[in-house]
Amino acid sequence: MKVTITQLADHLGLAKGTVSRALRGYPGIASATVERVKHAAKELGYQPSVIAQGVKSGRAGSVGMILMPESRVKTRPFLMQFINGISQQMHQHGYSLMVATAENDDELLDMHRALYLQRKVDGFIVPRTLHQDPRVPALKSMRAPFVLYGQTGDDAGNDWVDIDQRAAFDAGTQRQFDFGHRSLAYLGGQPAFYYNGLRERGFFDACARNGVQGHTVDGATDVETGRQIALDLLTGDSPPTAFVCALDLAALGVIQAIKSLGLTPGRDVSVIGYEGIPEGEFIEPALTSFYVDQFAAGQDCGRALMRQLTQKDQPHSGSVVMPRLLERASDGPATLSSGQLAESIKTSKRSV
Repeated sequence: MKVTITQLADHLGLAKGTVSRALRGYPGIASATVERVKHAAKELGYQPSVIAQGVKSGRAGSVGMILMPESRVKTRPFLMQFINGISQQMHQHGYSLMVATAENDDELLDMHRALYLQRKVDGFIVPRTLHQDPRVPALKSMRAPFVLYGQTGDDAGNDWVDIDQRAAFDAGTQRQFDFGHRSLAYLGGQPAFYYNGLRERGFFDACARNGVQGHTVDGATDVETGRQIALDLLTGDSPPTAFVCALDLAALGVIQAIKSLGLTPGRDVSVIGYEGIPEGEFIEPALTSFYVDQFAAGQDCGRALMRQLTQKDQPHSGSVVMPRLLERASDGPATLSSGQLAESIKTSKRSV
């Protein structure tokens, strides 16, 4: 037999309205009361009626996340953990997460408008932010609550959660300088995404501090492009002895390129990536990378959006967390200068 909220309130000896507000996360309810109500609800098996709640509050009881077209984001290694983190937070507040994929950029905006104006969602998580992100003005024009996973560079009046990518790439690049490398290359992702600029700035921060002019190439978004770009750079006149990669997938391609030239990654050429995808742990040598806790990031986005939905007139804010370095075998002390590396590659090619 289904337990009603009236029965739950009688069991606790509390007013029905107090129980309802405690379950829905409203402010003004003592934390001890909230815990007591949630414990009793779990013990008795109480499940709130999403339909009834929606009728009373005018809310849909769900939030949306519309993913960009595949043409913009070819790979999403972070996605499932991120979704799980959001869903966990939503579930705690009786909300569900609706995830969809747009076919093109126009549909991306249309889907946001349709879901919100038709009252199918109460707000949005907005991942993979762009420098000029059309989703932001579109959502603001509808007065739709939203939280950005990332930044745009003009985030006054926005709630956002991000990783301190500039600091991470500064640290990862400095690590290569500390190893003795003086010829470094940054393999970036897609320039339209704001994250790429942050990671590139971190790379150049460390280069400037060490008096070195680093080399950058964008567009390394997968294994094959990473391999091709690395081959082009390594077979040039001044090959880099260390690669700093915006994406782990590109770093895996760099490792392939190094091996194809008869060199040893981590000894002859240093490689560091970012994201900490599982594949990096099981290649040879294992990829040094920065691990991003995407589940925790999803939780943070979920909490920020729930604050908007349950606590009106809260000031907007942003937060950053530092990723964790996974020290593995793909990077290490410089054993060759750029000139020595070039000669070694030419000699190896002549002997083939």
